[in-house]
Amino acid sequence: MIEYFGHSMFLIDRKIVIDPHDGGSIGLPKPNIDKVDLVLITHDHYDHNAYEILSYNDMKMKYYGYINYQNYKITGYKAYHDKEKGRRRGETAIYRIEDSEGNVIVHLGDLGEYPLKEDLIKEISSPTVLMIPVGGLITIDYKEAVSLVKDLKPQVVIPMHYWVRGHLMPLDPVDNFIKELGWKVIEGKKGIEKIEDKEAIYLLIA
Repeated sequence: MIEYFGHSMFLIDRKIVIDPHDGGSIGLPKPNIDKVDLVLITHDHYDHNAYEILSYNDMKMKYYGYINYQNYKITGYKAYHDKEKGRRRGETAIYRIEDSEGNVIVHLGDLGEYPLKEDLIKEISSPTVLMIPVGGLITIDYKEAVSLVKDLKPQVVIPMHYWVRGHLMPLDPVDNFIKELGWKVIEGKKGIEKIEDKEAIYLLIA
């Protein structure tokens, strides 16, 4: 089960939160989550690191390495928030999460680096679900995102980190990414219970 709370924030199986925000500081509703087991934060920026809004058991900030957590195999990889090896915006983690049934979720964080190194592409390729920033300006843009989708070959994609009504950050909307990729779009859902589609874009409602 994947639930979306806007920007880059997701809840997996009601246990693992990735990149929590507080809502108000970016112009979105405050996430309605009480308690989780694990918080994963890709980088220490205000729109991704609001762990204080949650009650949790464990938290990993910009984690690089491997952990086995409650039957989830989680690996964090180092990437950069910009195209200058982090000199402008620092580093960001990419998280690969594999559940006990072999489903793999890859969350790219605030990826600004492009293209990715071949060894990293091999490590995170062919996921069940790819969560990818598409809003540009402070991450990869929609054209780079489309190219990366083709490199990584996910089963389905969930775009993130893009402008929606009310959002205070100067990001691009998702439309160009959807048009350029050309996959079928599934929208109107708050979350995903089970992945059965292929080459689909899930445009989730926060």
